[in-house]
Amino acid sequence: MNNSRRLFQNAILLLLSLSLFTTYAAAQKNPSVGNLFINAYEKKDEAAMKKLIETRTKEFPAEVQAMVEYSMSPKAGKQEQDFLFGVAGLIANMYGEQTGDMRLFEAVKANYSSVLKKRKATTLDPNVVSALKKKIAALGGGDWRVNMFRLDQSGVLTVEIDVRESSGGAGFTPRIEFKKSNEARDIIKAGLPAVKKGKISWSSMGIGLKTVFIE
Repeated sequence: MNNSRRLFQNAILLLLSLSLFTTYAAAQKNPSVGNLFINAYEKKDEAAMKKLIETRTKEFPAEVQAMVEYSMSPKAGKQEQDFLFGVAGLIANMYGEQTGDMRLFEAVKANYSSVLKKRKATTLDPNVVSALKKKIAALGGGDWRVNMFRLDQSGVLTVEIDVRESSGGAGFTPRIEFKKSNEARDIIKAGLPAVKKGKISWSSMGIGLKTVFIE
């Protein structure tokens, strides 16, 4: 019975492997026009890029739209955004020169401008962050250390504070006083008045101690 089950499992794994290989091979044989353009771009092959624009013109608007949509999604990091918007802008500009229609380029430019504005709004001043970290550490009497101080693209702030284990006394878990946790929140709200949402959490040796929300 065990041998039959093992043979069945091996057969399933073999089928999955063949399926993945077939999918990968198909992707290599039929890359999208966007991928072909990126390959040419990375090789600095201007002739190949121009030829793609000239011979497969109608395929590019959808490719550019897909690049922009992904770049503006939470999945894309800053460097990835900049790279893809750079490629999308180049494609859109060349497409405009080929067709005389610059609307695609203007759309890419407008979306990238929106991303940059949003990025600027969620960029924290290092000096302000440093000052806030010092104030929070002082509030904790030297037993608190800020491990994370991050504002995401949605404008949500996350502050994580590590609490010295010994601050709770021998054999006791450290305790975060209600008054001090509220003071920490007030310090951050005063230093970052534009931040309207977030949370501050305290932990010690991987054990969560307290969380307060910024609202």
